[in-house]
Amino acid sequence: MIIVAGMIGGLGLVCMLSKRTILGLLIGMQLLILGSTMMFVIGGVASDRAIQVHIFGLFITLGGIAQLGVGYSLALRLFYLKKKISLDELRVLRQ
Repeated sequence: MIIVAGMIGGLGLVCMLSKRTILGLLIGMQLLILGSTMMFVIGGVASDRAIQVHIFGLFITLGGIAQLGVGYSLALRLFYLKKKISLDELRVLRQ
């Protein structure tokens, strides 16, 4: 199971590095967060501190949900302003 969680996290990292759109970047981040949460839960089941690790995994998931909401609202705003969802357009908005 740890190998599956590592593969999901690695797939998320590859997706983050290869995609040029905001939505692809957000999907990669969510896969990376899912892989790390799975690692914490699997590690908690194998150790004596299952409750603490599950709570930490819950906080990681809640942070990922907050990041997803902000990221999608930013992508929606960028789409209405520029009619594109590209990371290059986001860099122009920052200046």
